[in-house]
Amino acid sequence: MASSLPPFVRETLDASTLKHFGKQHSMISWNQWLIVVPARMHSTRLPRKPLADLGGLPMIIRVYQRLEAFAKLGATVVVATDDQDILQVCQKHSVPVEMTDVAHKSGTDRCAEVAKKFKQPFVLNVQGDEPFVDLEDLKGLLTKMEKDGDPMGTMVYRNHHREEYENANCVKAVVNDLGKAMYFSRSPLPYYRDPENFEAFWQHIGVYAFTKKGLLEFCSLPQHALELAESLEQLRALGNGLSIAVTEAKSPSLGIDTPQDLEAARARIR
Repeated sequence: MASSLPPFVRETLDASTLKHFGKQHSMISWNQWLIVVPARMHSTRLPRKPLADLGGLPMIIRVYQRLEAFAKLGATVVVATDDQDILQVCQKHSVPVEMTDVAHKSGTDRCAEVAKKFKQPFVLNVQGDEPFVDLEDLKGLLTKMEKDGDPMGTMVYRNHHREEYENANCVKAVVNDLGKAMYFSRSPLPYYRDPENFEAFWQHIGVYAFTKKGLLEFCSLPQHALELAESLEQLRALGNGLSIAVTEAKSPSLGIDTPQDLEAARARIR
């Protein structure tokens, strides 16, 4: 199995994990999953981000390679973009790609347009700036979505760093005992009245899974007041009464948003 995976995927999976890669998650109906990687060119903090060089390949190709292991198990993986340059790069590297409407305001809307062209009942949205997304964490989310039947699902990571707890760019989550999201916020959440009691918080990781029906319903809803206030689209779901299943990720998110993030990613590959 290891030899069939691209080198970039093998990098962070040990031999034992690779040996049982497919067997351990045989309960996942891989052919029922459409994995969409939305990619747009107009990032304000990192111009032309999807095509930034990452170890000799464009970032969007690295992300696809990361997810290609799921394609080998039966899932359909496709890049969704509205940019001709990204389209041409994907075609050059034989990466499945779909052109989408330039009017979309979010990657989720881009995923919904692509999902209408495919028959799979489940959709996973992995952002085009997540070349190090943990495959085991993703499989945990897919398993829960198939088991519980929620219209939407996401992941959280147990973070013990107070400076990130107080950082508005780090999104916090509150999760109930049934594994469902209660709220997401840029504010410190939950609030520790006694600072000495702070231990950790749930940091949200911006990977989303949907039932196809749930995705189309989500994108049909108007933006919610909570979503607009916090600039967090997942609050559209909660504000309209849609449940969000939550699984714990063992690895923190390592998305690339700034030139500094890009340099750190390049160093990690080297």
